[in-house]
Amino acid sequence: MDGLPEKVTMVGGNVYHHGENFGDEDDMLILNLEYSDDRYAVLEYGNAFRWGEHYVLIEGTKGAIKLDLYDTGGTLRVKGEGDSHFLIHETPEEDAERTDIYMGRGMDGAIAYGKPGIRCPQWLQTCIDKEMAYLHNILKGGEITDEFAKLLNGVAALESIATADACTKSLNEDRKVALSEITEN
Repeated sequence: MDGLPEKVTMVGGNVYHHGENFGDEDDMLILNLEYSDDRYAVLEYGNAFRWGEHYVLIEGTKGAIKLDLYDTGGTLRVKGEGDSHFLIHETPEEDAERTDIYMGRGMDGAIAYGKPGIRCPQWLQTCIDKEMAYLHNILKGGEITDEFAKLLNGVAALESIATADACTKSLNEDRKVALSEITEN
């Protein structure tokens, strides 16, 4: 979305996990991010939802793309051309392995990684290997491509934190928050 939103709104809270055995963390959050030029993003986050989903849906002027991480696979829908499907990961086996996590056939709901004796799944190992190869190339003097520059110079982290702070302020104060309230202080 090319950086910081201009305004954010977040609603939600602890709507399901109450009682002695639970903390007070928010288990359902719904965010609306407003960008310039009439661009918007809507995010739903939490574990109070009863319909398991995990996807990114991007709606554009010429079509849409859905990256489904629950029933792992990608779909490109171009107006007038129908749908085309593609892999999310490198191989069909890696996509199937990721789907298994959500269907209860895989590793402990994606929480088990890092326990001694439990290897991370191949789809995650492939992602790690690609990131490490790119970082190694940069450390050896390779070119920093524009698409990853913000990840390497700290700007992506600052923008993420500012957006999260604005969302928290919105939830706590029950109002729309301009990012300038966060970034100009």
